Amino acid sequence: MYYVLQWTWGILQNITGLVLFMANISKKHYRHNGAVVTEWNYRRGSVGLGMFIFIGVPKGRADRTETEKVICHEYGHTLQSIILGPLFLPVIGLPSLMWCGLPCFVNYRKRKNVSYYWFYTERWANSLAKIEL
Repeated sequence: MYYVLQWTWGILQNITGLVLFMANISKKHYRHNGAVVTEWNYRRGSVGLGMFIFIGVPKGRADRTETEKVICHEYGHTLQSIILGPLFLPVIGLPSLMWCGLPCFVNYRKRKNVSYYWFYTERWANSLAKIEL
């Protein structure tokens, strides 16, 4: 059912994830609860798009416990994809990308000592994945 919902209700983010997957086909891949995990360039960070998870892992010094937590968090985003379907990108994807990368939000988190996982998109993903970060 996970795949059926991802490739019907969540088709937009899965096509985007598939394009990124194909662009990173030479990287290391494995599965996590049905999702496809790709380890890519560390500086790109991590993202979940449909059933595709892209995780930034530093070469040679990866903390597997921390990496597993991030994979679980990104898996939470794959569950949001199933719940929201075509609304995932405007409700979760774009706000999450802005929260992560826009300098005004990066500075806000530093100034106010606010966790990245405080924002609703990230907090909900953690809740769905049943993890605390």
